[in-house]
Amino acid sequence: MSRIAGSVLTLASVLLLSLVGSSAVASAQAASQTSTWQLKDFGVPHRMCVQYGPEGRTHQSYFIFAVTGSWSTDLDFGMRDLPPGWTATEHHLPPGSNYPDPEDGSVTINGFTLVQGSATVPLATYRAHIWVSDGTVTQTHPADIVVTTASWVDCMQGRGY
Repeated sequence: MSRIAGSVLTLASVLLLSLVGSSAVASAQAASQTSTWQLKDFGVPHRMCVQYGPEGRTHQSYFIFAVTGSWSTDLDFGMRDLPPGWTATEHHLPPGSNYPDPEDGSVTINGFTLVQGSATVPLATYRAHIWVSDGTVTQTHPADIVVTTASWVDCMQGRGY
């Protein structure tokens, strides 16, 4: 067999193996997409209202959330899709569990992340996302950051923004 034919055969084998390997990995990932924990969905996006302000003014606040079920590895969490120039802290929940109270269904809030940024970003509603990940599965929940000139009360009630 010529050297060129051997090289082509080797290259074809490597490409075929990587395609087969990719589909095996994709199948394994799809099979493991179920998890024993859930980022609690309270039925509506979280909401934070920020009064638009003069240059140099910053705003910071916490978003809280609950992870329910049980998990055997650290769950990392934070926020993404923030307004321009904003930041959020990232932390983790150590292995553990959090189940709804059997009597009233309430759950313990076990996660929070600090977000902060300039109050002079363009007036808008920014759809950010709280995320929680075990390294294989990532779950998200929407969180609106509303930069407005309306009063805080009107903004929180969904009016005048």
